[in-house]
Parts: sequence; C-alpha cells; structure tokens
Amino acid sequence: MIVAYGEYHWWPKRVAFRNDYCLSCAAERRSIRIRAFLVLHVFGIPILPAGFYKNWKCMVCGRDPHVNPRPLRLLEWLGLYTLIIFALMLWAVPDLVPGGRFVLVGSLMGATLIFLHLLLTRKDPFLQQRLAAIPPATDTICPFCATPMNGGSQWSCPACGVVRF
Repeated sequence: MIVAYGEYHWWPKRVAFRNDYCLSCAAERRSIRIRAFLVLHVFGIPILPAGFYKNWKCMVCGRDPHVNPRPLRLLEWLGLYTLIIFALMLWAVPDLVPGGRFVLVGSLMGATLIFLHLLLTRKDPFLQQRLAAIPPATDTICPFCATPMNGGSQWSCPACGVVRF
C-alpha cells in the first residue's frame, strides 16, 4: 500500500535577512528567513498542525544555505571499501559463473573511479571559517519594499517587518 504524505507550509512570510555563505551555490549570498505554519497531511488531507517554524533560505537557489549538497565523504570511503571487499570475495572464488568475471571487473573499475574521485576532490573548509569572512549586512533600506529601516539595537523595516541580522 502506498501512502502519500507530506507537509503544507501555510502563510509563508519573510521575517529576516542576512549575508550568508550558501554551500549549494558555493558562494557568498543573501539568505532570508521564512516563517510559515506547518501542517502535516496524508493523501492531501491536513491531519496534524505542527505550529509555526522558521528556516533560512538562499535567495538564489532557494535551499537551506548551511546544508551540504554533496554526499558525505565518509559514505564515499565506505563505498570504496565495500567494492574492494566485494572484488576480493569474487577473486577468491575459483569457478565463477559466466557473468561473474564481468561483475569482478565492474567492481574493480568502480573502486578505482571512487578512489580517483576521493583523491582529486579537495575537502571544503569548515562553514564557520567561511562565515567568519563574510561581513554582516549593513543595509539601511529594506531590500524587499525599498523603505528606510528603523535603527537601534536591531534594524527592522516598518513597512514589511523584516529584521536585518
């Protein structure tokens, strides 16, 4: 039985903005904080209201700026070791079925490609180091409604209510 489930985001509203580093774009970007009411649904029928939540989104790609889009490097190493062990197990079998040699060669080629990928791709510096190099936002005019922002301890827009971080 297939169960179609998901979540609805009702009444999304921009509540803040900041200068940020987006891992998906791999560049300095502006990100906005969205507040919405989250409702879980099954077969399109709203079932469980989960309440308000806030999350940051990159203004260019629309993803969470601090979520790494690359697979974990640990999983790549795990795949490499798995293919090597699989190839060694196939190598130890004296009489393989006719397609066994094809699988053996394929696993060795896959292990070689993953190993080359791990050697040639560099590790990314930590997100904290990249964020430290980005200056904070200094806008005095709201980027969404072009209204002058109110200063003080926290800059905010009187028209749309957006806060500058």
